[in-house]
Amino acid sequence: MLESFLGQPRTRGDHVQALDGLRGLAVLIVIASHLSNTGWLPQPGVSGTGKSGVYLFFVLSAYLLAHAMLAKPLGALADARYWANYALRRILRIWPLYLVILLLSWGLTRAGVAAWHYQLDTAALWRHLSLREGQDVLWSIPVEFTFYLWLPVIVVTLMFLRRLPGGRWWGLLLLAALACWAQWRWPAAEAPPNSVQLGFYLVVFLCGVAAAFVQQAWPSLGHYPRAWRSLAWALLGALVMATPALWAAIGGSGFDPELNHRWFTAFGLGWALLLLAVLWGGGILGRFFASAPMRLVGVVSFSAYLWHMPVLRAADALGLRALGGWGLSVLLAAMLAVAMGSFLLAERPWRELRLANRA
Repeated sequence: MLESFLGQPRTRGDHVQALDGLRGLAVLIVIASHLSNTGWLPQPGVSGTGKSGVYLFFVLSAYLLAHAMLAKPLGALADARYWANYALRRILRIWPLYLVILLLSWGLTRAGVAAWHYQLDTAALWRHLSLREGQDVLWSIPVEFTFYLWLPVIVVTLMFLRRLPGGRWWGLLLLAALACWAQWRWPAAEAPPNSVQLGFYLVVFLCGVAAAFVQQAWPSLGHYPRAWRSLAWALLGALVMATPALWAAIGGSGFDPELNHRWFTAFGLGWALLLLAVLWGGGILGRFFASAPMRLVGVVSFSAYLWHMPVLRAADALGLRALGGWGLSVLLAAMLAVAMGSFLLAERPWRELRLANRA
């Protein structure tokens, strides 16, 4: 049924179902954090964890795009049509739904609908369209789209280095050097909240690229599934420990909802290693992330990410909070339904669009 919902047969040899589920985990972390922030879940609960879910999105995006490029022969990347299709697909992945959100928000703001979550006047609309601003969760859109522009330069350089003697080590050294330079140039401590500058988050994306590079350069590392499964559980345990409320309870310190918002390197490395652990370790976690429910949430994760706060505000306006657990169940069902409808209308029609091959 999920394949029918996707609207096209998922028969590509490079598609890994568990990665859909990891994307589902990312959006569930974001939603759970916002539910805690707004009092729908017990406070402080998982408040302050939402950013970690966004960083998982960044790692997955970088991994998937870099993996596809690195798998091609270097000569194939000299074809202008390849890059035209890359640009087209990146635009169609983000902009159709993003434009729907922006224009709807602008229209409702002009109409005086104060209950709508994204309040955008004309000036704010243009700043969002030019990727200079990102209100609330929209901050991640300019960051990711800017990364799309730089990724080809990084990957092509890695492919040139890979052809040299000891090239895989030179490639790894390049990624480490870029990560160190990014941390020096854009110190994490100076990152503004919800900054739309790529630089502060560049190390997170580089970790995703590194995961793709390591997977292809050192495939023999995948011969130790038990070790990777153990690492996966350890990483998930570390993620739980990084929850600000739990951190405060164990350490006896005060609750700080922004505790880990600037742990760019830690989350970049952690999510990249978890990604490889799921791919190479399999086991219970691999099956869980490849399950239909997690894949479904992952497939509609972009829509769920952009729509969940407006749905939450609507639920509050309708008084669902007073229904307790039943109200929360209705809210979650509404979020999923809206995300699925949004995917069908604003995402799926563009998923497989390509420029025609030359005759």
